[in-house]
Amino acid sequence: MPLSAAFAVVLSYLLGCLNAGYYYVRLVHGKDIRLAGSGTAGARNAGRLFGKRVFATVFLGDLAKGAAAAAIGLSIGPEVGALCTIAVVLGHIWPVQLQFRGGKGIASALGALLLLAPWLLALMAPAFVALKASGQSSSRAGIAAFWVASAGSALLYGREQVGAMIVLALLLTISHRSKLREVSRHD
Repeated sequence: MPLSAAFAVVLSYLLGCLNAGYYYVRLVHGKDIRLAGSGTAGARNAGRLFGKRVFATVFLGDLAKGAAAAAIGLSIGPEVGALCTIAVVLGHIWPVQLQFRGGKGIASALGALLLLAPWLLALMAPAFVALKASGQSSSRAGIAAFWVASAGSALLYGREQVGAMIVLALLLTISHRSKLREVSRHD
């Protein structure tokens, strides 16, 4: 891997570490969001604790950093774009400066996909809506939508995007594992 590509991947991880939920709540409310609600620093927890406006702010911040990381990588090439997408989500879920306790990674992943593989979002949306309508939880429907997009990526994109989608779906499944287990116990 050329030095510029390695630098882009490391930069994307560090960008992912800039967790909008953690820093917004710390700055505005003087609290560590990870000590309340679900214990994560993501948009859903921020929204539950502080309202829809905070949810939107945090979600858009995390979406933007995902898009920025993908843009950095894609400026070098599709392979690097895929690696930067994975790196930004890794940074969001496991930020080094927050003792590897961040958010769940959905908004960052969606932001990166806006640039890396935008047509996959068109596959994910109806899958999510259909699963939600059938009574699935948001977590389960969202993770399933990422797996649907992983399967669909083989028809629409090259190996870089397919690989990135499979890794993203796996990372998001891992980051949501406690929520998925909780939902399974209530079925």
